[in-house]
Amino acid sequence: MLTRRSTRFSFALLCIFSLASAAFAQEAARQTVAGKLVEISVPAPSLKGNLLGDPVDQKVTVYLPPGYESSPAKRFPTLYLLHGFTARNNAWTSGGYQGLNVQTVMDEMIKAGKIREMIIVAPSGWNAYRGGFYTNSSVTGNWEDYIYRDLVGNIDTNYRTIARAESRGIAGHSMGGYGAITLGMKHPDVFSAVYALSPCCVALDGDMGVENPGWSKVNRITSRDQLKMNPESLEEFFAVAFVALSAAFSPNPTRAPFFVDFPFQEREGRLEKNESAYNRWRSKMPLYMIDENKQNLMKLRGLFVDYGEKEEFSHIRSGSQLFSRALAERNIPHGFEVYKDGDHGSKIGERVRTRVLQFFSEKLVF
Repeated sequence: MLTRRSTRFSFALLCIFSLASAAFAQEAARQTVAGKLVEISVPAPSLKGNLLGDPVDQKVTVYLPPGYESSPAKRFPTLYLLHGFTARNNAWTSGGYQGLNVQTVMDEMIKAGKIREMIIVAPSGWNAYRGGFYTNSSVTGNWEDYIYRDLVGNIDTNYRTIARAESRGIAGHSMGGYGAITLGMKHPDVFSAVYALSPCCVALDGDMGVENPGWSKVNRITSRDQLKMNPESLEEFFAVAFVALSAAFSPNPTRAPFFVDFPFQEREGRLEKNESAYNRWRSKMPLYMIDENKQNLMKLRGLFVDYGEKEEFSHIRSGSQLFSRALAERNIPHGFEVYKDGDHGSKIGERVRTRVLQFFSEKLVF
């Protein structure tokens, strides 16, 4: 016969077990909706021999969704995220965009049923000039080849991806937006969907032009030591950016100190167009690549370009508009939006949460 004391003890024990069971259940539930971040080093033979001394093993961050561990036979689509100029791959995971952490956002949105599970790959595009612009260059190395061939091949080999173009997407911000567009339009057999956030360098227009005082400044620099790699003004920023862009777009391995030809050069105190370099810049810019890549663009499952209405860089505003207009004139399907309030970077985290991830969840084949 149970005494009052033993009854109280049994009741307390039952409560303890119940609370423990609830805690274990909550922990198990938490684990089932938690993805995983993996930091890896990827061999980049395409960068071998670059003149800047950048490494041929590149840092990459990989997000694996919850189902990657819980469903070991399942394969997943892949989204490649390209960061902007002066940033690194951890911009997507360490708060670089208004506190954005792709792992946290993906886990929350997957749990809420807003998006489907995807692998996300965030490579580094950083080099000695603060950005390689994801394009091939005899000076900086073949960054385009590294992304679409070395990196994609490595990820498909080592992770359970759905290794087909229709299950791969590519997105990026600024320099990364430029890279996403060019890689998508040149390699639809690798990437089938593209989202460009405030893409730079779409056209040789606006503040890319000869009127920018950064061109005078950079033409007067005689050594790499004079280039302020941590700029304190917009003029200093453009000087660094123009060196990096020239190394990517109009490299000249025989011309020290930067191994570049500038599209605008100073002669007798005046800036004038350097036709050869100028044309090489244009050949690398998406607006002027549309016709030669029209059929590739038509193959894409999705293409979207946006920027904020307070965008500071005039070439991004005009270039994006001209690009969208040119696509429309050729009946190339795409989306284009100028969204409220945002400047060059202030809404990127929000756009990833509210637009980018859903875009690829809808466009990619699962």
